[in-house]
This record gives sequence, C-alpha cells and structure tokens, in this order.
Amino acid sequence: MTKSKKYQGVYFRKRKDGDLTYYFTYQNEMRKTKSQKVGLKSQGIDELYVYELRMKTILSLKNGELPPKLLRNNKKYKITVDEIADFYFNSHITTSSDKRRRQYNYRLKDAFGEMSIYNITEKHIEAFKNDTLGEVSEQTTIIYLELLGTLFNYYAKHKKIKLENPVLFAKKPRIDNVRERFLSKDEIQMVYDEVGDNLTMRLFLSLSLVTAGRKSTILNYTIKDVDLAHKMINSYDFKNKSTYKSFLDEHSIELIKIRISEATSPNDKLIYRDGIIDLDRWISRGFKIIFDNLFNIGLSYSDRKNRVVIHSLRHTCLSTLGMKGCNEFLIKKISNHKSSSMVNRYVKLSDDTGRNEIETLWK
Repeated sequence: MTKSKKYQGVYFRKRKDGDLTYYFTYQNEMRKTKSQKVGLKSQGIDELYVYELRMKTILSLKNGELPPKLLRNNKKYKITVDEIADFYFNSHITTSSDKRRRQYNYRLKDAFGEMSIYNITEKHIEAFKNDTLGEVSEQTTIIYLELLGTLFNYYAKHKKIKLENPVLFAKKPRIDNVRERFLSKDEIQMVYDEVGDNLTMRLFLSLSLVTAGRKSTILNYTIKDVDLAHKMINSYDFKNKSTYKSFLDEHSIELIKIRISEATSPNDKLIYRDGIIDLDRWISRGFKIIFDNLFNIGLSYSDRKNRVVIHSLRHTCLSTLGMKGCNEFLIKKISNHKSSSMVNRYVKLSDDTGRNEIETLWK
C-alpha cells in the first residue's frame, strides 16, 4: 500500500484497472494496529473522506464504543458478558461454581453484564478496578478481574473463536501480602463479647484461633473430623490441597460438644446455622461488622497491613505462637505452610524482647 502524503493513517493500493482502493489504519482497544478497507476511488471515495472516517473510528474507540459499521454489520458484536457468563457457569460446574456465580452477580454483572464482549476496553477495566478498590481489598479486586478474564478465555476456547481478553491489558493492583495486624488477648475477648451466645460464630472464632485454619478449612469441618479422645481435628487445606491434623483446646472442645449434641449425622457440618443457605457469606458479613466497629474505624479498605479481617484470626494464632517462642518447624506444622519463607511472616517478637539488652547496653 502507498501512504498518503497529506493525511496521516490513510493508504491506497493501485488496482490493475487503474482504480484506487483506499484504506486507513488505527489502533483497536487492545492497542493493536488494524487496517480498515474503505472503498474505491471510482465509488467517490477520496483521501479526505477516508481520513475523516479514520478520525471518527478513533474517537469511537476512545469513548469505549465500537465503530458504527462494525456494530451494524456483525451480529457477533451483540454477544454480551451476561451470555458468556451463563455459558461458563452452565458448562463448567465445580464445587466453587455457586460462589463464583455469586461473585459475578455481586459486582461484574452490573459493571459489564449488558456490554458486548467486543466492546470492553482497557479503559472499562481500569474504571472497574478503581471503583472496586474503593470498597474492597486489592486481593478481592484481583479475584473479580481474574473471574472476568476466565469468562473470556473459556468462551473463546470452547466456541473456537478469536477473542482478545481485555483483562490482560489492565495492570493488576499491587498487593502487599504481609499483614502486620493481629489481635491481643484483650481484643480477642472484645470479639467474644460481641459474638455473645451465638454458637455458630463463637465456634468459628474459637476454631480459627486454635487451629489457625483458613476460613474454607473451618467451614469444611464435619462432626466426624473431630477426635475428642486425642483433642484433635482433621483439617483440609484447600489452598495446598492436603489434609493435616490440628489440635484443640478445652474451650473449643466444650463448644464442639454442644454442636455434636445438636447434630443428626457424623457428616453434618461443625459450623452450622439453621435457616442460612450461604453460610460462608453470613459468617463473613457478621465478622466484618464486628471487626469494622471494633478495629477498622478510619482505616482504608486497601490498608491490608492494619485492617482486621477473618484471616487476621489465623495470623493472630500463628503470630502469638511465635511470640511465645515456638520455632518455625512447629508453626509450619500448625499452619500447614509448605514454604519456610511463608512461615517467617508469622514469627513475631515479644514486645519485651531486647528490652533488657538495650537498657543495659551502656551500663
């Protein structure tokens, strides 16, 4: 093609019959250079017309819109995110399908549901990311972005179509995974006071603080996992996909006995609340209210270091063990971490460690 000497991005190709075919180039929403055929000089097309059409196309893309011609002539551009989400959830059924569908419905549906899958740009992803970060953590925001990206990849793969994933072009929020906040003994008592006689939340709190299990581990416990004779419980780590033993203290055992007396089957969940279908969400919301009222006032949602969340209970257990002098091997065993480097973040120093050495350093 020959480049126009007068108009940027305008090209033409000379045909054998002497006619000229005009084209223009532009960058699509994925910042890839595309060439668009416009028409023949014999049809009344000239360089100025091609240039004006190019500028309209570029403006449409900047505004997050499809070029009118593409939208009008291609039915596939009418496929919405809601449609590919339904395709994914109906075709790809796993143990976490219900949870992931709830995640989609909670945030992604309102933001992208009715949009064409070919119309979502990096600009839309960035706007969603920034809005979401104003309400939840970086990690939660990443979970939403990864789910959206999964919908695109799954649909493209199984429909065998070329579909660019807009999530790939957006920068992920930067995460500082090191949580510094853990609860003191007095603060733990404050949480127990707020929970009161609610057996479900009280048992969840106690098991979290004594087993250091993640939320998914605690919610997965069944009656048959409990070994009262040896004061132990079988734990399953969904992150590492492994089973391990956890120890129980007297307080947890007392609460477990109450729950066992109410159960009808050894397969019943240890953490249970009558009438609650989505117990995961119910537990999360209940503790979020307590933690926000007690400890998180004035703290940003993105302040992972200082905000108290459910995972802080695991962090509290392991950090307190470190402060009491437990070695890395023991903490690794209790936490079921596979890497020693991950354990180091939980090994804390006692507040008074080094005090005597400093006070007597120059005496």
